[in-house]
Amino acid sequence: MKSQGRSLAEKSEGNPVRGAQDPRTRASGDEERLSNFLGDDALLDLQVGSKDDLLRALSAVVVSEATSEVAERIYEAVKERESAVNTYVGEGVAIPHARLDCVSGLRLAIARNPAGFPYGLETDQPVRIVVLVVGNESLRDEHVRVLAALASLLKDTERREEILRAPSVAAVRGLLDSSRKERPRRKPRPLSQVLLSYARRIGREMGVTATIISTEDREEVGILKRLPGSRSFIVATSSRGLFEEAEKRLRKVLLLPQVPVRRDARIRLAVLMALTHGLIQQGDVVVVVSGDKSGGLDSLTILETQREFGRFVTASGEIGKDVSPAVLERVLTLATELALEGREGKPVGTIFVVGNPERVAPFCQQMVMNPFRGYPEEERNIVDPTLGETIKEFAAIDGAFVVSGDGVVVSAGTYLKVSRDVNLPGGYGSRHRVACGITDATDAIAIAVSQSTGEVTMFKNGAVVLNVPRSSAR
Repeated sequence: MKSQGRSLAEKSEGNPVRGAQDPRTRASGDEERLSNFLGDDALLDLQVGSKDDLLRALSAVVVSEATSEVAERIYEAVKERESAVNTYVGEGVAIPHARLDCVSGLRLAIARNPAGFPYGLETDQPVRIVVLVVGNESLRDEHVRVLAALASLLKDTERREEILRAPSVAAVRGLLDSSRKERPRRKPRPLSQVLLSYARRIGREMGVTATIISTEDREEVGILKRLPGSRSFIVATSSRGLFEEAEKRLRKVLLLPQVPVRRDARIRLAVLMALTHGLIQQGDVVVVVSGDKSGGLDSLTILETQREFGRFVTASGEIGKDVSPAVLERVLTLATELALEGREGKPVGTIFVVGNPERVAPFCQQMVMNPFRGYPEEERNIVDPTLGETIKEFAAIDGAFVVSGDGVVVSAGTYLKVSRDVNLPGGYGSRHRVACGITDATDAIAIAVSQSTGEVTMFKNGAVVLNVPRSSAR
């Protein structure tokens, strides 16, 4: 067993273990910098005989100043979490994690092996990178954000290969900070410059009250930085690196779900998310400047929020009572991934109902034994990216998922007892009609995945809010 960095030594006494990486004491600009959580001892190049050996090795180094007693508590907590839900997230990556009162702040440890680790289940490829995340019991939201950031970062094939090859802890820290990854510079496209320069002027002529720039390009954000008054623009991007870079210079930045969608669906999604995040208000007239990845910005779209979303979004920007925007975005991401990937090469259809479980319950009947029953709420929160594979596995069960507004998965395989006599255009099947019906009968939101077409549709108040055809994601 080998590790990069210093040997594990000089462990301090005390409970909780304290260190320099407590996110509650860092400058506000550093909260999401993953490199801050990786200690000098916490990169391991390992060959182990079992998953337990792997988790024990990571637990021993994740908090460098921990006593052997604290390290054992970390190991037991991580092992208990793994016994409930396997934390393999796909692409040869696993992210085991736990929260304990004996740990201060958040900490990471990374184990890597190009040949792969034993991880207790059959996976699509060898588990070559395992990132252990531990944090204080009180840091639930911060903990989930770090898990989501890691899962997003490690979807990048090139980034995973670079982490496997990195010669030192310092090199891995640089790779963890996605916004620091340099990309080749190119000359900004002339049309992008013209559209950005004239977006405000055109907006004034059309009575526009907000401007959204939908982009995945650093050069276009660079143009914005040089434009007078551009700080009032909203940048919408699915690139976490670009999001972090733009956030340093602009007041309003929106991180879209990392799902491939056609331009018209992306525009509606950006406006809807801007409403639910409070960046624009109901009644605003919005101009969206957009383009594609290869051609740059090339069009302006004007939307009236009251006309487009007045039935679905309250004056305060809520699309669902007590429904967190982060939960809704995570469900939409999972639904789109299911539509694109299916399960084991087969198309999958399902429904996610998001809202108050007590209001939904009179319209529900369990078709099979509920696989989520009996587990602690924190182990079945849909925002946790390590639950993604479990959700996709249970999507093969006929019926719906019921998810609370704060993300707790209440049930799977649930039959919805609602009328299918809803006012939908032709072409929608029974699954979509039931999903639409539950939103007509309750104040919940429903997202349906069509098994036959791969279409993802969001419903609210008995009507379609957003539609993502599968063909648009290819």
